[in-house]
Formats: sequence, C-alpha cells, structure tokens
Amino acid sequence: MALLKAWPKSSLNLLVFAVMLSGAPGITWIEPPDLVITPGGNLSVNCSTDCDQPQFIGLETQLVKTQVDNGTRWKVFLLKNITQDTLLHCFANCFGDAQMIYSTTVTVIQPPEPVTLESLPQWIPVGQNFSLRCQVWSGKPRKNLTMALLRGPQELSRQAVSEQDPGKAAEVTFTVTASREDHGVNFSCRAGLDLRAQGLGLYQKSSAPMELHTFALGAPRLLAPKLLEVGKKETLRCDIDKLFPVENAQIHLSLGGRNLNTTVIRDQDMLRATAIVVIAEGEKEGQWELTCNVTLADQNRQVQENLTVYKSPRDPVPIVMGVLLALGLAAMAGAIATLCLWQNLRKSSYQPQTLPLQDRTPMEGPEMGP
Repeated sequence: MALLKAWPKSSLNLLVFAVMLSGAPGITWIEPPDLVITPGGNLSVNCSTDCDQPQFIGLETQLVKTQVDNGTRWKVFLLKNITQDTLLHCFANCFGDAQMIYSTTVTVIQPPEPVTLESLPQWIPVGQNFSLRCQVWSGKPRKNLTMALLRGPQELSRQAVSEQDPGKAAEVTFTVTASREDHGVNFSCRAGLDLRAQGLGLYQKSSAPMELHTFALGAPRLLAPKLLEVGKKETLRCDIDKLFPVENAQIHLSLGGRNLNTTVIRDQDMLRATAIVVIAEGEKEGQWELTCNVTLADQNRQVQENLTVYKSPRDPVPIVMGVLLALGLAAMAGAIATLCLWQNLRKSSYQPQTLPLQDRTPMEGPEMGP
C-alpha cells in the first residue's frame, strides 16, 4: 500500500473510524505521547506498532520530516522548524490486516502573557471579604497553565486555569479577607506554564502590582458640658477609638455651625480633638449644636449634641448703688452698702449652737408639798 499523502483531516477521521469498526488486531502509537515544542524548534517522534510483521510504518505530516532511525516495529522521524500546531498521523500496514492509524497534535507552546490584575477598590474595610480577579491571555497548552495570587512575595493561593481556549482570556478569581496587615501591601497575579515534565521548563509571567488600602472606623463620642455660660471658659472634646490607620484620619469640631480651633492628638488607634471655647457677650442664648466629624478613606462618621447657652443673673445691689451715686445720693448709697456688708458678715458668722444633753440644767420649780 502506498504512503499516505496530505489527506484532508475529514478523510483521515473517516479512515480511523473505519479501522475501529473493523475490530482489526494491533495498535499504533507515537512517542512521546505529549508533544510540545518551543516556536521554531525541532522534535523527534517515534512511530510504533505492535503487529508482528508490519509491511510498512510511516508518519504523515505537513512538516518537513527526516527518518533518522528504525527497527522492526518502529521508526523515528525528525521534524524541523515547527512554528504552529500540527497534526501527525502515524500509520502501519500489517500483513493481512487493515491499515492502523494513530493521530496526535504537536503543540507549539505560548508563554502566558500578558497577565493583569483587575483594579482594586480604593479602600476596603478590615474584616470584609473582597475578590481579586486575575486575567491571562495566551498560555498554551492550557492544561499546564495555573494562576497564583501573590501578597508581596508570598503566594497566597493557586488555581488551575479552566478556560481551555488559548485564543480567549482566562480569568481566575480569588477571595481574600482584608486585614490591618494588608494595608499598604502590594498584590499581584502570576501565571505559570509548567512544562518541566516535558523537559521545557517553567514559564512565568506576573501582573503589575497594586497597593491595597484597608481601614477600620468606629463611632466618635462627644464629651462636653450640657450648659455653657456666657463669658465662661469651657472645654469641648471628641474621641474616637478602634481607628485604623489613625494617621490618615481627620477630625473636626464645630459649635453653632462655626468651626472650632482644635488640638488634635493621635495615639495608636485613638484620635482626640479638644477645643477651648468662650461664648462672647451678645451671643444668643438657647440651643447650640455641637458637631464632631471624622473622615477616613471614603467614609465619614458624625455625632451631634445640643448644648444650652445662658447668661448668669447679675447682682442688683451694685446697679442700684451706681444709680444713687449718679443722682448725688451718696449718703443713701453708703447706707445701703453698710447694710449689705452687715448682712453678709452676719450670715458668715452666725452659727446656731445646741447644748449637749449633759450640760443642760433642769428648771427649778416650786417645791411640792406632800
């Protein structure tokens, strides 16, 4: 039987199907079974059969081939300058039997590139789960392709690529719980094409790193008197703890819609703002709103409280004396001043005394007769 020429693929498939239906004994195979090659490389393949007296053993391919060795049941061919995936057909004509064919594909590898990491949220709350999506184009054969998630230089997780079409982008999703330790750390994706078992090595490609920002933000608390007296100095304070990162947080105090000058203290995960206020004469009395506002990342926390502003009632005596002096009634003003002084001294010096029981003398009364 003549050698197979460059048959159409459909005709070869029909021939293989016919051989399977015939139930003919014997098999044909190609070694190595997993044929992968770098672009432009050369490859030696062994076409073998198990029939006792094969009349002919051959290899059909569109590639340039050269027979370099042979035995009774096998032949070795050298394939040169392989630049694209190519189908190979190993066939054997056994005495008195139908022709046997084994077909396989030589795969020209494609390193995994480019590799990308989908943009991360600007800030992620501590304790919240979030997804990182890695994409890779190319990378062939896909069955040898994996994707790893890196935290700095540390590999957190690795998954096989499920998309088997190298013409499409493959996406792998990882789920991570945000922690304080992740703040300011670079995350990246790394694709790996492992062909070390085929003697070709490990091909890796990483995405550009992205810096992660995490935060924790509690609720602020106000510490202030409920009453503010006009003209009197008072301290207003706002605290917030369980805050991270505290150096990125901002805190503001306002009273009656006016921003206050504050002293800000940062200590570990605590933030404190303190303001000294004096309500000036002429300001309105009544309810004034005290507000504390804390911002961190893209979050805002606010607490409000109403304070009452009031004026202390004045002593009327100095006012009356001033009026009398203005009218030229100095004697009357002096009399009132003396009277007030005497009353104040009396109030401060008078202390009622109570005799103890043992010092008390019983009252004497008339003697009673028998």
